[in-house]
Amino acid sequence: SRLRVAPGSTTPGMDVGQRDQYPGWGLDGATLHREVPPDRWCVTSRDLKYFRGRVEENISSGAFGPTERDPFNHGDLLVGPSMYTVVDAYIQPLTHAAGGMSWALLRHPEGKKC
Repeated sequence: SRLRVAPGSTTPGMDVGQRDQYPGWGLDGATLHREVPPDRWCVTSRDLKYFRGRVEENISSGAFGPTERDPFNHGDLLVGPSMYTVVDAYIQPLTHAAGGMSWALLRHPEGKKC
């Protein structure tokens, strides 16, 4: 059975009401990665649209922005930040606070067929 972990501190750019968008929140990421086969660590086009919206909201709210390494134009919705910036500023803090699983397993803790 999956172990529950404490949800951790509030993740920058995310309010508690958004946790319902992450069914894996509070589950043990290491256990999920052991129990769910890698070919089921997938996301849907709906997930990608949600992801893009969250990144845009985080940039707009000032949760993260341009850096010396990635001086992206926060108003450019076509190019936006690099994936390095998105991973460092959004994905890693979110998944760490949630329990240490991938973003795909955070959205689909039982796995999603690719």
